[in-house]
Amino acid sequence: MTKGLWMGILVVFLLSQMWTVAIAQEKIKITWWYESVTPEYLEAMENNIAKPFEALNPNIDVEIVVKMNLLEVLRTAVVAGEGPDIVMTMGPAEANRYAKGGFLLPLDPFIEEAGLDKEFPSLALDVGKVEGKTYSLPKTFESMGIIYNKSLFDAYGWKPPTNRDEWVALCEAIKAKGILPVAGGNVAWRPTNEHYVTVYINHYPGPQVVYEALIGQRSWEDSLFVEAIEMFKNDFLTYWPEFGTYSALDAPDFVPMVATRKAAMLVVGSWAFQWLVDPAYWPSEDQWGWAPFPSLREGVEYPFVDIGIGTTLSVNKNSKYPEEAARFLIWMLSNKEMIAKMLKDFPGEWIVPVDIPKELVPPEVDPVFFEHVDTQNELLKQGAYGYTTWTFLGPETWQWCYEGIEEVWFGNISAPEYMKKWNEVFQKELQAGVVPPVPPRK
Repeated sequence: MTKGLWMGILVVFLLSQMWTVAIAQEKIKITWWYESVTPEYLEAMENNIAKPFEALNPNIDVEIVVKMNLLEVLRTAVVAGEGPDIVMTMGPAEANRYAKGGFLLPLDPFIEEAGLDKEFPSLALDVGKVEGKTYSLPKTFESMGIIYNKSLFDAYGWKPPTNRDEWVALCEAIKAKGILPVAGGNVAWRPTNEHYVTVYINHYPGPQVVYEALIGQRSWEDSLFVEAIEMFKNDFLTYWPEFGTYSALDAPDFVPMVATRKAAMLVVGSWAFQWLVDPAYWPSEDQWGWAPFPSLREGVEYPFVDIGIGTTLSVNKNSKYPEEAARFLIWMLSNKEMIAKMLKDFPGEWIVPVDIPKELVPPEVDPVFFEHVDTQNELLKQGAYGYTTWTFLGPETWQWCYEGIEEVWFGNISAPEYMKKWNEVFQKELQAGVVPPVPPRK
């Protein structure tokens, strides 16, 4: 063999080895679009989630990209076969819509491999299933309740209400002092409306009645639901900001109202705790408190909390790296040390439904927030829970829930008409299989 031929073979061999090394060292980028978030909370996610995962997987970069109007931007991209590797939605109703359309990757093999099917409560897993396969997992297991200005309550001797009579008496006493009973607004997130629908639709009929409607054994036109909406309309028009103001307020506007005693309470979910520790939202030395929402009808149990999944995580079926994205997602939701850190660094948003050993919880975690999480988990174990609309309705019923209620407030439709359309849309979605599965009550 000639010297030139040997040299040619050597060059080919070296190039092939270099190409193999290049492939092995190729960087994989996993993208994750996130909703509007403060720089501090974004930094907390990068430091506690992205960087530790990248350290364990040097060939993978995790890029968290903040997107304004995430709901609309994400929907447009995913339906076009594009979008991020990690698909984040504001609840199973939206995630199941993507799954039904064939845009998400089934996660069951990854869940079983990591043992998350034994860690997560069945309720958390079942709502992410479509046609028997799991397409989404909860990042935020949350519940509705009342956050109130405890210093204000203490000053006037007020107590969190436990029933309808106490709720009305409290709201009237607050109004008598020239203070708005409940602060709120929907300028940045129209589905805020459903937060209030959720508590009335659960705490007047009762959780068992809601469960029967969700599994198709009771009509949503039942008089108990109609009466709940009629009660809510009256309360909203009496104890919340008038609609012109309400529709112009966002959290940076209405949370400080409670902190500065212009309003007394928020009817809100677990996510609100992230606002309370931010001086821009709570610009006073007053203390806050939390309590379950009251029972609104005699015979309805107290306390219970309306359980929901406020944020779901899925894998885009059109991801260039679906397996790596799935393993990142599972790692993130099973890393208890990371989750414990996020209770401190991003309170109210990272309430993953796994048991966190108390020794992992940083001492700086807000004690009121930890009490809320502890109470939520304990009531869930006892079976004392209701159902949030954004978690347990199909996507079209969910949309009618928060859009249609405005027509009720305006007097354009009646409560019976609102619930009639709710029932019609729900029954179609139930038949189509897009209503999340609801586990039997304990």
